[in-house]
Amino acid sequence: MINFKKQRGFSLVELLIVIAILLLLAIISVIALNDQQAKARDAKRISDIRQIRTALEFYSSDEGVYPIRQNPVDLGIDGQEKLCSKAEGEFVAASVGCKTESTYISKVPADPLLDRKYIYISDGKGYSIAFTTEKPSSLGPIGTYYAHSQEIDSIPGVK
Repeated sequence: MINFKKQRGFSLVELLIVIAILLLLAIISVIALNDQQAKARDAKRISDIRQIRTALEFYSSDEGVYPIRQNPVDLGIDGQEKLCSKAEGEFVAASVGCKTESTYISKVPADPLLDRKYIYISDGKGYSIAFTTEKPSSLGPIGTYYAHSQEIDSIPGVK
């Protein structure tokens, strides 16, 4: 009498197919996650810019002008981390102690990516904050945008 035993387990081909499917799913997940992270960074940028604009409007209301910077400055990094009254130096380092009633923004936000910046310039009558998006957003397609006192658009220059 011949006794045939049934094989248990998977063949090499079956294992390779399962591994290939898992790799494909992993790649798709990573691509989708990167896309969502870029959209989240853009949402944070827009929120940061609106917060800075609000602080600048309060500053202008009290001081009569916007903080004057003829040369572009990178906001949210060394030396440009707080917005205080004109008498206290306007954009100052985090270590500078401003009076509570004259602090318009206690921590100026920086761009979520280290290699990108929020760039501020002003003549006192108007200002421009330049920033760049990574994905299409509520502002429009990917690109550089400029925040002014009245709007955010793609037109450079102090308004």
